[in-house]
Amino acid sequence: MERLKSTIDSTDQQATETANLIASNETPTKSEQTQIVTDPAIINQVILNKLNTRIYPRGELIMPCVPSMLEHYMERLKVLFQTLGRPFSGEELIQLRELLARRLKEGYEASPHSNLVLRYEPAKAPQTGLACNLSTVVSSVAEQYKTWVDNRKPPLFGSHPDAKVMATVAELNADPGKTPILDVGAGTGRNTLPLARLGYLVHAIELTPEFVQQIQGAAEAEGLPVVVTQGNILDPMVRMRPAHYKMAVVAEVVSHFRDADQLRLLMAKMCDVIRSGGLLLFNTFLAVDGYEPDAAVREMSQIAWSTIFTRAELASAIEDLPLEIISDDPVFEYEKQHLPPEAWPPTGWFNNWATGRDLFPLAEQQPPMELRWILCKRL
Repeated sequence: MERLKSTIDSTDQQATETANLIASNETPTKSEQTQIVTDPAIINQVILNKLNTRIYPRGELIMPCVPSMLEHYMERLKVLFQTLGRPFSGEELIQLRELLARRLKEGYEASPHSNLVLRYEPAKAPQTGLACNLSTVVSSVAEQYKTWVDNRKPPLFGSHPDAKVMATVAELNADPGKTPILDVGAGTGRNTLPLARLGYLVHAIELTPEFVQQIQGAAEAEGLPVVVTQGNILDPMVRMRPAHYKMAVVAEVVSHFRDADQLRLLMAKMCDVIRSGGLLLFNTFLAVDGYEPDAAVREMSQIAWSTIFTRAELASAIEDLPLEIISDDPVFEYEKQHLPPEAWPPTGWFNNWATGRDLFPLAEQQPPMELRWILCKRL
């Protein structure tokens, strides 16, 4: 937590000048008598200034750590404190901007789910004005999902497996008992458990401890061929058998990635563990052709669990790897068409999320990105 080096003065320059008309600590002598003020405009301003000294603002402002929004935040804060009757001085604005810039950058680099918390309250005597404290609250993806477990009713991701996952598995035309499948970011087991019920040997990797427990409990209760590993697929310590899996599923995972380097790392790890001729199915948000997201959009996309990539970045992620894209489908349309009516939509949030409206809340127009199913063959 950091405190601004100086408190915010309770009056602006004009108000100070007006207040000085009556604020002298010495009573002038008769020969020094100044003009008696009766002008209603001056009197009203002086009374308002006095009133402001008896108003004690106290509050909290929570802002996502989005470095590109620095100037927007500065303008919001200037307006806020002007409204409170405690405008910043020029020196304090410079100090606040430097502090905000540093804290936004540090918070965002730590996690896209970090928040900057500004608390303000009356300064302690003999100081006047407001004292401000800035602190950063960092939250991980696993911690974010834990709040889902604590506060939302299941099923958290839907009652049925992804239609594209089940259709792709059917295309394998393989003996389930001899067909190991990797489910990365398995969540609560929405795809893992149905695949295991068909007899497939499923290895689930999941980051969130509460989800791992749910999958393990369900698999043990039904005697299903499921192995669960808790960890981050991007962690070098999370290892899998080389050239072992006939298929890998990575659903609703890439939307949490930080940059194209992480996408490239995922593709490389999948090439290591999928057999030649096997399949990799993943989904990711792709920008429409001709649209290049700027820094603000990219940062906000991570906050909205909708990390955006361009097709050029996707191509670069698989360049020189033994992967060939064999299908590319819009997730929203595919799942709506192939899921049973009782399973649509999978959740209350799915439609807006999959169509890009969580990031771009457009009522009538189409966002410049959407979630796509990408199916690759391991060469």
